[in-house]
Amino acid sequence: MLEEQTEDESIITSTVEDYLETILVLCEEKGEAQITEIAKSLTPSRSKPSVTEFVTKLRRHGLVHYKKYGTVTLTKKGRKIAQKIKKRHDYLSSFLQMLGVSEDQSEEDACIMEHNLSKETGSRFEAFVRFLQKKEQEDVLKRFTKYLEQTQ
Repeated sequence: MLEEQTEDESIITSTVEDYLETILVLCEEKGEAQITEIAKSLTPSRSKPSVTEFVTKLRRHGLVHYKKYGTVTLTKKGRKIAQKIKKRHDYLSSFLQMLGVSEDQSEEDACIMEHNLSKETGSRFEAFVRFLQKKEQEDVLKRFTKYLEQTQ
């Protein structure tokens, strides 16, 4: 059965998620985000005018605080969404690294995957990664690594 989206959820596209996650990371590192830093951090990088326009849109939807030529920070609502996306991204990246995918590639792939999973699948990935990270499951990962070595 399809879940009904609220008006707020309907504006949350993969692009919105990318911007919010980028702003979150920059704010965690520096306390705030500048338009220039956001433009450079997004993949692919964007022009300052297009970032300014998009950040203004995010402000209209109550997701960021921003004044022209000022810094960008997340609202409570924007932070909540960004933290969910970052958490999903981190679990996906960890899972891919457990599979032997390089860190750079796992980061890139996690960015693609994080936007296309249902809530149920995302929750299962998180649970499975937590399960594999338990000390008593080290053997599972070692056996998988050995399997990869034998088959390549």
